[in-house]
Amino acid sequence: MRIFKSLQKKQQETSTADNTAESTQQSSHNMRNKQVKSTEPTEEKQTKNKRQRSSAKKSQTKSNNKQSSNGKSRANSANNKETPDNSKKGKKRPQKTAYSSIKTRSNNFLFGRVSGASARADFEVDKFRYYFLWFMACSLFVILFMRAFYLQVINAKVYQQKGNEFTTSKRIIPTYRGMILDRNDLPLAVSAPLTTVSFDPRAYAQEYYHVRRKLALLAQNPKASKKRQAYWQKRLKELDLTPLATAANIDVNKLKKVANINDNIDFLDEKAVQQALPKGEGSRYFPLISKVQPELADEIMALRFTGVSKKDFYKRYYPQSYPSSQLLGFMGQNANDPNGGYQGRSGLERQYQETLAGINGEVLMLRDAKRKGLKEVKQLKNEKEGEDLQLTIDSRLQFLLYQELEKVGREQKAFWSSGIVIDVNTGEVLAMSTWPSYNANNLNELTGENQRNRPVSDNFEPGSVMKPFTVAAALESGKYSTHSTIDTTPGYIRVKGYTIRDHANLGRINFTGLLQHSSNVASTKIALSLPPNAISDTQRKFGFGQKTALQLPGEQAGRIITPKEKQKARRATISYGYGLQVTLAQVAQAYATLASGGVMHPLSIVKTDGTKHAFKQSAPEDSPQNNQQTISKEHALSIVKMMESVTKKGGTAPAAAIDGYRVAGKTGTSRRVNPEGGYYADKYRTVFAGIAPVSNPRFVVAILVENPQKNKYAGQVSAPVFHNVMKEVLRLYNVPLDKPLKGK
Repeated sequence: MRIFKSLQKKQQETSTADNTAESTQQSSHNMRNKQVKSTEPTEEKQTKNKRQRSSAKKSQTKSNNKQSSNGKSRANSANNKETPDNSKKGKKRPQKTAYSSIKTRSNNFLFGRVSGASARADFEVDKFRYYFLWFMACSLFVILFMRAFYLQVINAKVYQQKGNEFTTSKRIIPTYRGMILDRNDLPLAVSAPLTTVSFDPRAYAQEYYHVRRKLALLAQNPKASKKRQAYWQKRLKELDLTPLATAANIDVNKLKKVANINDNIDFLDEKAVQQALPKGEGSRYFPLISKVQPELADEIMALRFTGVSKKDFYKRYYPQSYPSSQLLGFMGQNANDPNGGYQGRSGLERQYQETLAGINGEVLMLRDAKRKGLKEVKQLKNEKEGEDLQLTIDSRLQFLLYQELEKVGREQKAFWSSGIVIDVNTGEVLAMSTWPSYNANNLNELTGENQRNRPVSDNFEPGSVMKPFTVAAALESGKYSTHSTIDTTPGYIRVKGYTIRDHANLGRINFTGLLQHSSNVASTKIALSLPPNAISDTQRKFGFGQKTALQLPGEQAGRIITPKEKQKARRATISYGYGLQVTLAQVAQAYATLASGGVMHPLSIVKTDGTKHAFKQSAPEDSPQNNQQTISKEHALSIVKMMESVTKKGGTAPAAAIDGYRVAGKTGTSRRVNPEGGYYADKYRTVFAGIAPVSNPRFVVAILVENPQKNKYAGQVSAPVFHNVMKEVLRLYNVPLDKPLKGK
């Protein structure tokens, strides 16, 4: 307010002075006009004009000094003395005026002074300058405030994060991967904690030369305190590599070599120090001890040595590696994990990766200038331990099955052999294995062939093991009964230009004889007597042509084709196991369905019965439904009894018989497909699937041997393997005998 009053007073004074000057200027102008236009060039008139101009100047000076209204009156009086007619006469002459008009003043109104008659600024100009400067100051303040608000409020997290990157770091806390257990809680896959301790040669060398430089500077300073000298001498002693080499059981000269320590350089010369630092490969990482127990690593870490760090992780071990490797899978490094973590790459390890792995934790660490962790600040993410996974597998049977598969594979010089054991009442898989296998603890043995879980991943033409389901289709059609007979004379049949043969002329046989002697002719006549879709529909009821409920990686669905009415050759071949593709797991599941009285129990390999380590598992939509009745119980059990003749004298697989138990089963010997077309004449596949005991079926075992060299029939190759495996299964589970033992 005081400033405003001062400006108002200054305006009044300036206005008075300017009015006076303007009046005086106008008077002078009139006198000049009078002088130019005058018609009397006499000396007297010239003298008179000079006096008038002098009087005008005096009047102007006087009015400026007094700054009063009287000046204005005298200027007007002087102006009135001029002759009006003289203004129109004569020419204008340029003359210097005593002062300039207010219009000719300088317009630098912000920072310069006004030029002209008055040295004081106009009030309007000063008022504009006053508001303009305040506007600029306020604008600058607002801009600074908005910038500060943006940095500290809106975008605060970004800059906080950048700041934290210099002082903190995140440390991953690996979680314990869940174990994979068998049905008896014995470990099939377990994780062991391991530690790797490494040495950073460059970080150590930098610290070493830094200490030596401090000591060199202190040596040049006579006023240096003994306390500081003692401190740095102690630091130099702590950098002695001998204790570290002793704890890691490494030659100390080797550590000095990787650290590239040179005591002959000038420690005060920074360029010489930089050149002496280790460079290239191995300059940042040198392993001291690798993959050892954490207790051994703690002895080295207790030294708190410069450049020494450790990394904790878990190593996966498989106590029963070869028998279960294809089923369990293996672990591999995760390329998407910046910390180099491992994950399941195949088998159950891959299928249940999230369940087994859990969630790693994260801790925010405070670090020093050398990026060494000082302490934990806070827990960023809580770790979640992996869950254990309990399987239906019995590790005892798993080992026994693999042992027998390896034995027959080596004896027969086969390409491979595989097998599966199933509990009839539950559909649980007790064993599943393939030979040749690999050691999951040493992946150097891994190949594309030996990692295949063949019972679920390999499709094949099964051969005569499909004939029981042809009998099932005949019984379910109503055209046949268990007492029906079929004439196979003369031991072959012609269908659309193809000849289908039996190994001999069996004459008229019933369904038991069909299965016992594995008659292709009888199977063909049944198929041609039924509707075109009868056989294929029955096969689908037993789970063929669709994946099982195991949901294992790489599982195949097989292929079942429904032939047309005119495709008699195809209708005939599918009745005895050609022209379709199945998996060994599907064969075992179908035989288990027959053994359970026609009730389908979907296969399972993970415990789902509410036990401690049980896991909830849902079957795929297209898999067989639980407790589904495929055929009548009477027909199913009748077929099982018919198959008992196969293991008796006169059957195709007496080698499968077990003393003290009634055993039912069926052989399947099929030719291998030639990729160039047709079938090989000398390459076979042998399959045997059997049930025991017949009086109260408990287990199903299915064995496949691919391309045996010594023998070609399933009764000679696969049946003995079934015998050895089923015998141990019955013994381990204390199944009562259902047939008298033979005397010695």
